Amino acid sequence: MSENRREFFRVIFHQSIAGEISLDGAIFFMPVEIENVSVRGLKFISSMDIPLERQVTCRFEILGSPFLLEGSIIRKSVRLHDIEYGVGFEVNQDTSSELFKQLNYYQIRQRKGNPMEMD
Repeated sequence: MSENRREFFRVIFHQSIAGEISLDGAIFFMPVEIENVSVRGLKFISSMDIPLERQVTCRFEILGSPFLLEGSIIRKSVRLHDIEYGVGFEVNQDTSSELFKQLNYYQIRQRKGNPMEMD
């Protein structure tokens, strides 16, 4: 049962956070705006047209903790001036647990009104 709760636990940022992605294991990272994150994936906005099922590496920080996660584009929605993407992560249990912990801390701070104030 706790695994199901983790599957659907998602933090929606009031203001998108800065992140980066690289395609197919490339060393070049492109900036993106991340709108939400869960242990299973994230949603980001970009002006770049990326095909579905493309392998990506996502790099971002939650409360000062860096994450570098592999995944693939599982959803794509064209908007007026940009494109919204859904990424499904391929993560191990340790990384999943650490991301869950940081997202939980972030959500607690978000409810208290100071999610970006860290330390």
